[in-house]
Amino acid sequence: MKVEQCIWTADGQWSNVSPALDSAQLVFIFIGIDLKNQDQLLVTLRDHYPHGTLIFCSTAGEIAGDKILDESAVCTAIHFEKTTIKIHRQIITDSADSALCGQNIADALAGPDLKSIFILSEGTLTNGDFLIQGVNEHLQQPVLITGGLAGDAGRFTQTFVGVNEMPQPGIIAAVGFYGNHIEIGHGSQGGWTEFGPIRTVTSSDKNVLYTLDNTNALELYKRYLGERAEELPGSALLFPLCIINDDGTQLVRTILNIDEKTGSMTFAGNLPQGSKVQFMMANFDHLIEGAEMAAAENDALKNPSLAILISCVGRRIVLGQRTEEELDAVIERIGEETTYCGFYSNGEISPLKDSTTCALHNQTMTITTFKEF
Repeated sequence: MKVEQCIWTADGQWSNVSPALDSAQLVFIFIGIDLKNQDQLLVTLRDHYPHGTLIFCSTAGEIAGDKILDESAVCTAIHFEKTTIKIHRQIITDSADSALCGQNIADALAGPDLKSIFILSEGTLTNGDFLIQGVNEHLQQPVLITGGLAGDAGRFTQTFVGVNEMPQPGIIAAVGFYGNHIEIGHGSQGGWTEFGPIRTVTSSDKNVLYTLDNTNALELYKRYLGERAEELPGSALLFPLCIINDDGTQLVRTILNIDEKTGSMTFAGNLPQGSKVQFMMANFDHLIEGAEMAAAENDALKNPSLAILISCVGRRIVLGQRTEEELDAVIERIGEETTYCGFYSNGEISPLKDSTTCALHNQTMTITTFKEF
């Protein structure tokens, strides 16, 4: 397995090295949503990687090694020596079709030697919970599923994905990896601190929450925020909600918006009625420790050829100038010889801890590693 990383800047040039791995079969391009000269970049990459599938994904910040960039394109080309890959491009036009899109991905990539699926989905229209549910339910054997939802610099309005094309709205890209010579590791952790009592969701509609313990959820939330309630919805990034599953695993949910008229709160993921939840708060040190814990979840994360880091835009906003510390923590744990790329996202896709069941996460650092043997 060979990996090459090049960085395209806003002025239409390579900032480190020019592409040279012309045998690459797969190229990930994590791209700033406001980057200029995107059409020129597409032509250039097509010339340099004639045998590779180009997958573009817009971001809320591009990751290259231990650096976070904006308005750039981090291009990571991969040549597999023993592994077969297959790419499926899925169009989505309505959020209600999310589960069907997941089913289509599972059907398109199914195979007896399928080892893993990596998904990069547009990040505003797609219901990530239903997308993953569709994939999980239609796979015939346990398969590792990881990836993330595209970002748009924290605007939550429109994101872009492309497969051998200019990135555009309404596209989901999925890569299947096949064979016995690929080892793919994964890890996902948050590092948020729970506070307050555990409550029950008594009224919700998909990702819109109305009541907790039969009490208006927004009013209850404001009570906990105190003076920070006046800063809503921006301050909500500091206080996400945690879903506590029956087996003790947790899913963090970011608050995207509030509606004063209905007293409701909209989240970047579903909150099923009857689920148990708890408020959470930011602790900078714990968030960075969470990133390190994600990098230590299993042995497959040690010294890979490539690590794709997908962290939530909310973590970047909360951590501010300390954001690069979570990258440092991951690199220190995994190893400096690995090539690192990735982006800040509108949602992360990874199995729950100590499980093969995939789920949509918010506010986590999610890691997928690759190496051949």
